[in-house]
Amino acid sequence: MKQKLEIFIKILIYITFFIPLLVLPSSYIFPFIVPKIVFLRSIITLMFFAYLALLKINFDKYKPKLNYLNIVLLLFLFSFAVSTFVGVDPYHSFWDNHERMLGLFTILHYVAYYFICATLFKDWKDWKWAGRVFLLAGFIVMFIGWLQTQNPDLLLNQGSNRVSSTLGNPIYVGGYGLFLTFLALLLFSREKDFLWRSFYGLTGFFGFMGMFWSGTRGSLLGLFFGFSFALLGYILVLKNYPKIRYALLGLAVLGILTTSLLYVFRTTDFVKNIPAVGRTVNTSLSDFKVSSRWIAWNIAVQGWKEKPIFGWGPNNYFYTFNKFFNPRSLEYGYGETWFDNAHNIIFNTLAVQGMFGLVTYLGIFVVAIVSLVKAFRKKIIDYHFMIIGGAFLVAHFIGNITVFENPTSYMYLMFWLALVSSVTRQSEQKNILIEQSVDKKINGGFIFTLSILSIFSIFLFDVQAAGANQKALRAIKALMADPVSGLNVAKLAVSFNSPHIDDIRGDISRSTAQILSSSWQKMDKNQANALLSFTTDNLEKNLILHPLDIRNGLTLGQMYQLGAAINNNATYLLKTEKVLTDALEKSPKRQQIIYSLAGVKIQLGKNKEAISILEQALKDNPKISETYWRLAYSYQFDHQDIKAQDIIKQAVDNGINFTDQEKDMIKQFFVLTNTSTIINKTNKK
Repeated sequence: MKQKLEIFIKILIYITFFIPLLVLPSSYIFPFIVPKIVFLRSIITLMFFAYLALLKINFDKYKPKLNYLNIVLLLFLFSFAVSTFVGVDPYHSFWDNHERMLGLFTILHYVAYYFICATLFKDWKDWKWAGRVFLLAGFIVMFIGWLQTQNPDLLLNQGSNRVSSTLGNPIYVGGYGLFLTFLALLLFSREKDFLWRSFYGLTGFFGFMGMFWSGTRGSLLGLFFGFSFALLGYILVLKNYPKIRYALLGLAVLGILTTSLLYVFRTTDFVKNIPAVGRTVNTSLSDFKVSSRWIAWNIAVQGWKEKPIFGWGPNNYFYTFNKFFNPRSLEYGYGETWFDNAHNIIFNTLAVQGMFGLVTYLGIFVVAIVSLVKAFRKKIIDYHFMIIGGAFLVAHFIGNITVFENPTSYMYLMFWLALVSSVTRQSEQKNILIEQSVDKKINGGFIFTLSILSIFSIFLFDVQAAGANQKALRAIKALMADPVSGLNVAKLAVSFNSPHIDDIRGDISRSTAQILSSSWQKMDKNQANALLSFTTDNLEKNLILHPLDIRNGLTLGQMYQLGAAINNNATYLLKTEKVLTDALEKSPKRQQIIYSLAGVKIQLGKNKEAISILEQALKDNPKISETYWRLAYSYQFDHQDIKAQDIIKQAVDNGINFTDQEKDMIKQFFVLTNTSTIINKTNKK
């Protein structure tokens, strides 16, 4: 039974390596994330319950071994859990949303994956075969990425010159390619067979090229620092091989010269057109300081100062971003005003898990590298393992400076950490006499109970989650085809039990809002109200569950406004004003809320209040053209024509460039000759 359970678990681990290939575009709202997560969690659940059986058979043999890496990883998990329950939205921290699915519940699975891998793979032979299978799976992912370079529309890549393969995001491909490169190097360094070395060379090459095909700057920076770490490590270790050391020093000098030349000639077409490299060398700190990501990083620091120990809670950066929203963000377009992650693992962890979370996260990398060094000094591992093992950890950390962990990166990071934990300790025990405990027998009833528990867990948390997502997609498609008949499909979807019911309500409600906005006038009034009632009811439930989520508030406000138009009832406008006022309290400087709220106040005859909040928006950021014409419109509506003209003149004097659509709108607002003259000036500009 023991051997069968071990083989069963190892096969399941091998299966997880192929999960990054799983994509079901026609079945899920987020086809690159949801099927991967639910399938991975299901596999790990089966592994976990089988592992419990092994513990029952021989606890001393299979229990997790106590070492510093295990301790610091558990401390990180503890930090994640504490931050979840003391944060501003524990529900969201625990489950996350369908787009990420990296809440505490999923992180528990990854940590279990780490401990099971570290325990079941006992020696280098086990790890070598696991690495080979992982490389094979990764090679297929990268090969599909290469196919996308030949056909940019393949697999929903939408004609992009940056490949996303089966991962759905070029950033994920770049990070995965970085891992495959170092895994291939590690296996190559410890292999003597020519055929296997050829296999490592091929798969490593595709991983290496995947970083360039993805165009991911973070991965290239990670590669640079990882290789630098490796070069330095070999130079320090190979004291008795002066010729090799000199060659490595020459290689380091060559690398520095090449990097310098690329930077010097970064503006040439040749360098710009090198995939990923062109983007990387043309990125400067001064450019970054005027980017939306720099704003996001500063907001993370502001959020950390408010909640310094445990942060706002995992996956709750969105709330931090809203509270400390910088009006400058709109200068980069509305798409850059919604950040659910700081796009920097250090700042994001600082904001959502506080200083305790950041220290434990950094501690994972520090302790792992120190473990490698100590194991080398004790002659437990060779210098190749120490250097390449540490180089990947450095590379992965640096690569995450501008991005974040994702479902695939958590898997290969836990795999690598388990490899480090296992190999650095196993030989350490070779010369230690350990009294082997006797295996215990387990009966069929125990196995049956574990099987039922695993099936129940998978069904409740993974099958249901997958089914809910599929039902939501069917509901959205049905609503788009026929809103009236589609409403029944939507009602079934939101009644389906799932931990992600909030996502289901939100996704369907946003789709319904779009449909009503564009076609309510063509509908029967009762039908329109049925859709309206369904949508507002679900959004109100989401606001109760997530009171700080202003996205629900904005969509709900939009629906209330539609209710006023459909039913010619000002009561809906009062509801709109209330929900938007509440949203503005949670994100006081967000222009999108201010614009919507000002429009509603004008409809309610509260012109002075509309003018007041728009004037404040203009003070907060005088570079946004939309604020000027909305304020001018409010003045004009309040019969302050002179002020309306003055505000447009102020915009022109400040060098504001109105879009053609905005110019047409301003012309419609004003019929005075003086104003028309001002508009003509903007046209000339």
